[in-house]
Amino acid sequence: MILALFVTTMNASAQDQLADKMNALRSRGFGARNAEATQTTATEKDSVKVDGDADPSFPGGDIFLEAYLKKKLMHTEVSGTGDVVVSFMVDKKGNIYNAEVTQSAGSTLDTAAFNIVTGMPRWKPGYTNGELADKPAQVTVSFGKKN
Repeated sequence: MILALFVTTMNASAQDQLADKMNALRSRGFGARNAEATQTTATEKDSVKVDGDADPSFPGGDIFLEAYLKKKLMHTEVSGTGDVVVSFMVDKKGNIYNAEVTQSAGSTLDTAAFNIVTGMPRWKPGYTNGELADKPAQVTVSFGKKN
């Protein structure tokens, strides 16, 4: 309710800036529902230069990962508490594959966490020696904890 009031009281310039930021995030894959929305152009790929190694990351970073998980947990119909760790690989295009539960909190919570993680938008891929590479990642999904 407070957010809705804030958005309606923003001036036109602030609303335009917010819209621009959201469009930029969507173009990088956050909130995308299909592969076409998450494709990067050749110029975007060429503009990213990484020296050495870098781990894969959720689009927008850890803050957006937390927001994504909170949103998904609000709409989950499971009960129980515990942490489930889901490990997976991120390919050169940012797709998640070979996901598996590596820390269990019971079959119901494990299944819910697995579905949340495998339904994520594409990640930013990792790098090895400055080149795109398939790299491992993991996410902890915490059930029943209020933050």
